[in-house]
Amino acid sequence: MELSLSTWCLLLIDTLGANDYMQQSWSTSRADPDVGLIDAMAAGDTQALDQLYERYGGQILAFLMARLNNRALAEEVLQDTMLAAWRNAAQFRGESSVKTWLLVIARNRAINTQRRYQPQFVDVDAAYDLASSDTGPQELVEREFDKARVRAALEHLSPDQREVLVLFFFQQLTGPEIAEVLNISIGTVKSRLHRAKEALRRMILMQEGGFNE
Repeated sequence: MELSLSTWCLLLIDTLGANDYMQQSWSTSRADPDVGLIDAMAAGDTQALDQLYERYGGQILAFLMARLNNRALAEEVLQDTMLAAWRNAAQFRGESSVKTWLLVIARNRAINTQRRYQPQFVDVDAAYDLASSDTGPQELVEREFDKARVRAALEHLSPDQREVLVLFFFQQLTGPEIAEVLNISIGTVKSRLHRAKEALRRMILMQEGGFNE
């Protein structure tokens, strides 16, 4: 039985603080197969850049759409992000995962882009649909209805809270990795997640109470 998106979000909220993601940190001893791609890019291998794009392009696009709420704009920033990764591959020091490094670049460029564009809400389609696309007509209708409910709840969160939820739930980053991407302390990450969790739970439960199922 497939869970509704709103129920799925509530289950995710319940896991916050119940797992060790917030305590995990990146270890340089942990094998990261992507480091080889970065080394190849630094040596001028364009195929390595293509492979990195294929591996993380969709995830970075989802993150950017959640922040910018504009697919065309997000795609533009994604291209800028990959170009920056190409140009700065030689400066990658391996102090974080390649994925985290790319998200830091993407967020910095998104912030610059936001000077001329203000997002209104997180794009649930980008964050959720990239993970699952095989649905029938009835499931598709139910999902669209559920998206509207979750989106309405997310709109009541601050941009900072929405961003940290996307990184934690959809990108599945650890607490220290989120802190690096957002350039904040791990304590701030925890407090934002806690406030966002409670606010999102409250909004979703209020909506659930308004429907007869």
